[in-house]
Amino acid sequence: MLSGKTEGIFGPEKFQPHQHITRPIHILPVKLILCLFLLWAPFKALWADSASYAFIKENLGMTLAGVATSIAVHELGHFVVAEIEGVDAHFDEVTVRYNGLDGTERQRLLLSSAGFQAQWLLSEYAFYKLDQPDICRQKKALNMGFVLGQVAISAAYLSVLRDHEDGDVEGVVDASGLSSGEMLTILAVPALLDSWRLFDDNAPKWASWVSKGVKAVGISAVWTF
Repeated sequence: MLSGKTEGIFGPEKFQPHQHITRPIHILPVKLILCLFLLWAPFKALWADSASYAFIKENLGMTLAGVATSIAVHELGHFVVAEIEGVDAHFDEVTVRYNGLDGTERQRLLLSSAGFQAQWLLSEYAFYKLDQPDICRQKKALNMGFVLGQVAISAAYLSVLRDHEDGDVEGVVDASGLSSGEMLTILAVPALLDSWRLFDDNAPKWASWVSKGVKAVGISAVWTF
């Protein structure tokens, strides 16, 4: 458990109640787009013959709208948790700024992990909708985009954002006492399994349950910290 000084999104100085922190987000969309391009090659190699891959290619516009929505929901998650915690969160140009923090590691963990929690919940909602036999074409593509957004965000934090001092991973590690490797594993497992669930029509049931289990345990652990 950490105490005294903090790092990452909470700054290098001693953490005090009511100080403010900033969380830059302007680099996130660009790096997510890069990750989507990097992910497309392995997706194509592994699942080019799948019906889901062909459907996404045919409905790329609505799928990308779903990805963009997933990114927005990730960011919205930080604002929702800030509201629950009574913390003022607002945009300052391209930065999310928090004011009125109570100085506890629990609150720091809640705020840092809020985006991951939001994207996990959205992805499971998407899988629920995709299981509906009467889902229309546009909604199907949109919900596939929700899942791809969760995978892309996770891929970004597993690669180009993994050591970013203002990133959510650093914030969670700093507040929770987890190692970077442990936190990255928690992100990687659902992302890999969700890719399998989305693109492989014959993905085993256990892939779904393991992904749901990791997400549920992760969210529960944060709120009972």
